[in-house]
Amino acid sequence: MTQAIDLQKLTFSYQAGKPVLAIDQLTIPRGRLILFSGPSGSGKSTLLRLLAGLLPKYGGKLAPGARLNLTAGECGLMFQDPGLQFALDTPRHELEFTLENDRVPAGEIPARVTTALKAAGIEALADRQLATLSGGEQQRAALAVLLALDRPLLLLDEPFASLDVANRHQLMARLVDQVAAGKTVIIADHDLAGYRQYRPLVVAFDQGSARLLEAAAADQRLAAADRPVTIPARPTAAFAPALTGEDLRLAHGDQELLVQPTLALPKERITLLTGESGSGKSTFLSALARLSPYQGQLIYAGKELSRFSRRRWGRTVGLVFQHASDQFLNVTVGEELALSQRQGRQPYFTPTKLAAALDQLGLAGLEERVVYSLSGGQQKKLQLLVMLMMGQPVLLLDEPFAGLDPASVAAVKELINACQACQPATIVLVSHQLAGLAGWVDCHLHLTQRYFTDQGRVDHES
Repeated sequence: MTQAIDLQKLTFSYQAGKPVLAIDQLTIPRGRLILFSGPSGSGKSTLLRLLAGLLPKYGGKLAPGARLNLTAGECGLMFQDPGLQFALDTPRHELEFTLENDRVPAGEIPARVTTALKAAGIEALADRQLATLSGGEQQRAALAVLLALDRPLLLLDEPFASLDVANRHQLMARLVDQVAAGKTVIIADHDLAGYRQYRPLVVAFDQGSARLLEAAAADQRLAAADRPVTIPARPTAAFAPALTGEDLRLAHGDQELLVQPTLALPKERITLLTGESGSGKSTFLSALARLSPYQGQLIYAGKELSRFSRRRWGRTVGLVFQHASDQFLNVTVGEELALSQRQGRQPYFTPTKLAAALDQLGLAGLEERVVYSLSGGQQKKLQLLVMLMMGQPVLLLDEPFAGLDPASVAAVKELINACQACQPATIVLVSHQLAGLAGWVDCHLHLTQRYFTDQGRVDHES
């Protein structure tokens, strides 16, 4: 095995004449923790897929003369959307299937599975259906698969986007153990908070180029991400309610997630929901969208939700899924935009303002791109745009800023503000990423021990 990963004259494109990566030379040391840092769409995910051998095998074109000194089979890759890489029904079966395909001797598989489940902290979830796990729980299951493979080079794309701070620290400790054992761990992440203590090397991406930062520049970037953020919020009672709940209960199987005697979500305001991964926040949004069962009452416009027809409620409430790829109904960016243009009711989006929004979000000129070839951040921005165009009176956002760099978060917030000024909606968002939300959210509810409580102030989760 070579002492470093060496890239030479690496130019990669999804569309002819529009390179996503153009790296003349980049050397990445082995046996270290490496961070890929840069704006959405700058090439971080693409380079991870190139290193893993998925590209250009399954899409795009690598220009002649490129050199990449990796051998087949030495990488393990964790996708930004872990649901895309699961083949079976439970974490245990997924691990067993993965190791069988990796030709691990049958007698070794049970111990490898147990070790990986424990390392990822999901022993209790081993036999749960993957489709029923929260986004954070799915990320931990995907990490368990990666650890079980025992590859010398571990590649992780936004692995903590849906995780609370405690779980993030727990999994980072496992990855640091991997580095201590001599492995190379490369993480692409927009949220650099909490990394400084691990002294990673930082590769900075910008418009397709990539360079290894000097130690001082890397430390400055990481230190800036660790600065605490406070988010002032007002009590929900300060505003007229749009949705109310009475004797509300949510459960998953025998596990009770929420017991809430009363609840009010402010009308035409932005309410932030926080809580540990797997605590029930996404399930709550799903219940509001009438996609998950609940007990008690949820009332909108004086009527219990069950009294609305499915068609009427679908026109009233829009749910932005945690994983952007679950939202798309068409193949290309242009087709997705055209569908929302035909069916949407948000008057803000005139043709001129839609063109400006595409430019603002960095999506201009991508109309012919297949949506699944976009970076995770680009998919998320497209997902948010097409749902804002629909103009429902109630908009539920599940981790809307996951995978977005600070500039993209600012652009999305600005677009939401413009829509709110034109035709306001009741917005309820779940987010583990709090940076950038100061002065933007109106109310904040925190879910802990099966109960939402109003929060007067929020400290950055780091």
